[in-house]
Amino acid sequence: MSSSSNSNRSAWVQLYEARRISSEPEIRSVGRPPGIVPRHKVGMTLSQGEISEIEHWQERFSQLLERKVSAGETVGILTRICSSRFSRLEIEISGSELSDVVDKLIGPE
Repeated sequence: MSSSSNSNRSAWVQLYEARRISSEPEIRSVGRPPGIVPRHKVGMTLSQGEISEIEHWQERFSQLLERKVSAGETVGILTRICSSRFSRLEIEISGSELSDVVDKLIGPE
């Protein structure tokens, strides 16, 4: 990949790719080495439908990238996509009902 196409990628995409780069430490301490990009474990309560959607997207991303994509990466990628989509809309949606927000983000189903 050329350096010009590398500089055009989103910073968050580069962070995900940086996690995949393995580096050989000269002196290793006991235990798992720290990650290149700091990550934080979180807990959340999801419905079975939400879990199924995340698993579906996880499988899609894994097939597209031809590697195992974690659930955390999947949620992170989907969140970044949603944030990007939201910022492009340039509309006021505060105080709206959830259905109105969804309609504005993705259109009516």
